[in-house]
Amino acid sequence: ISPAVSYLHYRCKIPRIAAISLVYALCALAALIALAYVIPAVQLQFMAFTSNLTSYAGNFQHTVDGWLLYAQTNAPGFLQEPLSKIDPESVQVERLVRELQSNPPDWLGSTFAGVFAGAKAAATGIATAVLVPLFSFYILMDGSRYRDGLLRLFPKRWKGDVDELLSQIDTVLGNYIRGQLLVCLTIGVSVALLLTIMGVPYGILIGVFAGVVDIVPYVGVALGMIPAFLIALGYKGLLFAIFVVVMMEVVHWTEGHIIVPAIIGQSVGLPPLVVMIALGAGAELGGIMGMFLSMPIAAILRVVVNFYISRLERWDNRDELPTPVRQENPPDSTNGPDAVEAAVAAQ
Repeated sequence: ISPAVSYLHYRCKIPRIAAISLVYALCALAALIALAYVIPAVQLQFMAFTSNLTSYAGNFQHTVDGWLLYAQTNAPGFLQEPLSKIDPESVQVERLVRELQSNPPDWLGSTFAGVFAGAKAAATGIATAVLVPLFSFYILMDGSRYRDGLLRLFPKRWKGDVDELLSQIDTVLGNYIRGQLLVCLTIGVSVALLLTIMGVPYGILIGVFAGVVDIVPYVGVALGMIPAFLIALGYKGLLFAIFVVVMMEVVHWTEGHIIVPAIIGQSVGLPPLVVMIALGAGAELGGIMGMFLSMPIAAILRVVVNFYISRLERWDNRDELPTPVRQENPPDSTNGPDAVEAAVAAQ
């Protein structure tokens, strides 16, 4: 929210404390609208989904049985023997769903409120809801003082480079975080509208899920498609499920080629291989939270490395500059004969 506060303060000449209060009020209004309209709709769809899970599992079970029978009948000869050993009774989706409904996981709970119990516990509930806005308020009020205090810790010859590096890190992180949140919101709304128009049940619920997991690059795209595919498969069959996935891929393609460049731009600019390595390292070190933090950390490392390389190249170019050759008797020298005669004449 820092850009909005800065705009109101510097462009509209509103006092900083009033600008922060106005932005906070707008954020609170948006949160109230979400609580009043979005969350009840998601709650209703989640409860309907859990109550109809058995019927969808039956349709999915029928599809799986048909696939298995077709594969056992029409598979090549070298595959028919291993496929014939698969017992249809071992692939019992309905039984698995009944067990989940009768003994739901601890993190799930029996109602929609149970889904958010883990999030509430992780966020430490009301304490975090109060402390985070409070900390943000003071950072927005006195951020420049903290920056100046940090710069005082460095020698004078380093202050310019440190200030420039901090500015680049702030720009990259701000663009990435704000852009990623806007992209997630766009994906969530687009997927929810698309699935609702196509008649897929629980479109809003799937859209919210797709928007949340889209914060993880590449992996979030696949995770968002899985529930849409399974529900469409149990609703109208394989061809409809494939069509739903294709349409969601069109949405994600639009995101990657139009929305992301327009919102985020090339502020992060990490190659796909580096992104995957960062996600894998984050998942290994910190699980889901590590995956969320891996991209900002990778962006910071990229800025630091590029800054170091630019300074290194500048120093190399400075060392390669030609050294001026000293002339024996320069025209403007004060020790030549002409200079002596001019001095004598002046006396």
